[in-house]
Amino acid sequence: MIVIDFWLRVLLLAVLFDILFGEPPAFIHPVVWMGKMIDVFTRGASLRHRKIYGLFMAFSCAGIAVLAGLLIISLGTGLLGLIIAAYFLKSSFSIRMLLVSALGIKKDLEAGNIGKVRSDLKTFVGRDTSVLNESQSTSAVIESLAESFVDSILSPLFYFLVFGLPGALAYRMINTLDSMVGYRKEPFIDLGYASARLDDIVNWVPARLSVVFIFIASIFFGKPSDAIRTCIKDHYRTASPNSGWSMAAVSGALNVRLEKVGFHVLGGQYNEPQPFQIKKAVNIVGFSSFLVIAGIYFIGKVPLIRL
Repeated sequence: MIVIDFWLRVLLLAVLFDILFGEPPAFIHPVVWMGKMIDVFTRGASLRHRKIYGLFMAFSCAGIAVLAGLLIISLGTGLLGLIIAAYFLKSSFSIRMLLVSALGIKKDLEAGNIGKVRSDLKTFVGRDTSVLNESQSTSAVIESLAESFVDSILSPLFYFLVFGLPGALAYRMINTLDSMVGYRKEPFIDLGYASARLDDIVNWVPARLSVVFIFIASIFFGKPSDAIRTCIKDHYRTASPNSGWSMAAVSGALNVRLEKVGFHVLGGQYNEPQPFQIKKAVNIVGFSSFLVIAGIYFIGKVPLIRL
């Protein structure tokens, strides 16, 4: 029970770090360190057998993340161990930066600063932002909020619940691998194949679980029945087997059409989104994040689990 209480304190302190400070500077950010490690592995790739090397790279990087988590656990349950564990757990998820960034783009959209919006969106979404209009930019922000609820919040905390700190860090490494090399085009089509498939696998359960949290949040900030209906109807329309679940659910909850031009349309029966609806999406994702954290804390307090 002492160990469970310790890890619940780690979770709460990590959330507090995120709320108060957001993302740490790049030079002390564990995810930046992960990126540098991946870059080293990438430079070592040979021209032949790139799929095999990519598989070796993915499992090696994930294994190193697990070992880092185990090393942190070995520091014990004292104050130093608590702070270091919370710091590394915080690095695996990001709530404040996601929500604040979305609200910042909303403000610029409402002010008509479309040039700044297009520039800021480059770090927010993985698409060409140079020709996006207001509604397309709004759609991109809402889609990113919904997808990042899984990638940046639910999934790392889910793996923290199941496997502890090593699980959260391993997930973050896999997701970082996917964001760096998991592209369906050269030079990463073979090298990043394993990373992309591994990312699909680890997000499979959290992506579908996300609909539960979005549904509950929609009771307060949207339309829950439409969230479920749109999710059932449109979740398969995205290229990713996972991202469509949360995005389609948010589309239905807000009754907005979400479109990535040339790729997918979710909630095609609804009107195009307006900037003010970004705030509603922030409310849904923010409250869903609270539910995830509260759920993990509650599970940790269940007597049967603590035996």
